[in-house]
Amino acid sequence: MKPYKSLSANVFLLIFWLFLPVVLYAEAGDQEAVTFRVQAERWHEAGAIFHADPRWLGGDGAATVDLGEGRVLWLFGDSFVDLSGRGNRSSAALVRNCIAIQTGYDPTRAEMQFFWKTDESEPAAFFRNKGDTWLWPASGIVAGRHLLVFLMKIQSADNDLGFAPMGWKAAWVDNIQARPDRWHLTWLVSPQRQGMVVGIGTPIFQDGYLLVFAAKGGGDEVYLVRWPVAAVKKGMLTAPEWWAGQENGWIDLQSGDMPPAPVFTERQMEFSVAYHDGIKRYMRVQTKRFLNPCLSVATAPVLTGPWTEPACFYTPPAQGDPDLLIYAGKHHPMLSGADMVVSYVVNTLHADRLLSDMQLYYPVLLKGRIVGDYSVNKTWSSGPGQR
Repeated sequence: MKPYKSLSANVFLLIFWLFLPVVLYAEAGDQEAVTFRVQAERWHEAGAIFHADPRWLGGDGAATVDLGEGRVLWLFGDSFVDLSGRGNRSSAALVRNCIAIQTGYDPTRAEMQFFWKTDESEPAAFFRNKGDTWLWPASGIVAGRHLLVFLMKIQSADNDLGFAPMGWKAAWVDNIQARPDRWHLTWLVSPQRQGMVVGIGTPIFQDGYLLVFAAKGGGDEVYLVRWPVAAVKKGMLTAPEWWAGQENGWIDLQSGDMPPAPVFTERQMEFSVAYHDGIKRYMRVQTKRFLNPCLSVATAPVLTGPWTEPACFYTPPAQGDPDLLIYAGKHHPMLSGADMVVSYVVNTLHADRLLSDMQLYYPVLLKGRIVGDYSVNKTWSSGPGQR
């Protein structure tokens, strides 16, 4: 399968979906009595792990899930797969999603194995969907002995883009210790709401609930959804509660007309959130905006905010090249070898360049560290009241 049509559509969706204008706001009033900054540099040695299989020729997204016992699940969106192993994207298939298992938390010492499905001897998406819809992975989390993966559902449409986001799906795996090609995968009932995509960012267990971020296609607001942990461990996502602001708390949208309240508005479809015990704040890492795609960090005392304005901490060398797109900034707190391990992706508007330039479209890894006046405890967690 040649990727040209899919590639063109994907590029337009990136512009529409990932790079909506960023709304900036002043520093939140509740600031901790600590100061810190993030320093980061390209980690070439760690980035080599994405070249472990000559058949996998790059993919975007690059979200991670800690499976435990030194195993890390990588979730990729559109990926080039060349079964011949010649390393030629022009003859590769562009599959809608792939996964990989990293064995070992330090990417400079770990092993990586990639997985996809096959259809009549051709590469196919690992998470498959029927009809003219496809799935892009958003995030995942281990719930008890199960793996829960959230995916964005995309459908072909009669518009300028040729497709549109149409909600979300959740996949359930009950034998995560097995090789992914032997996983037992079940699709959970995933209640839809007005095109909302549930599962972006980072799912977090806290105070007996699973909290998950959500956003609506075409908007720049991010919301919070939650389910009781007991229900999640049974694979039941049928009764979500939505955050409706400090005055109203958590609400069941099925029982009233009150809308959910956004927790922040600098929406990028791809970001990560983790709690740093040293600074006692949540840290959100993302690429900032289309015209300034630096890697940035924002903080908040609690997941519902208030969040500070995203502040740049790393400017990719590719920034300023009008042919390139920089997106999908994320922090991977389970990875070791640095205080922070951050990734992003560099893509291009020109299909010919993407097919020929093998420096593009592989995730880029950064080695970062937090510098400042804070506690010696520098571990990452789900935050206060975690599971």
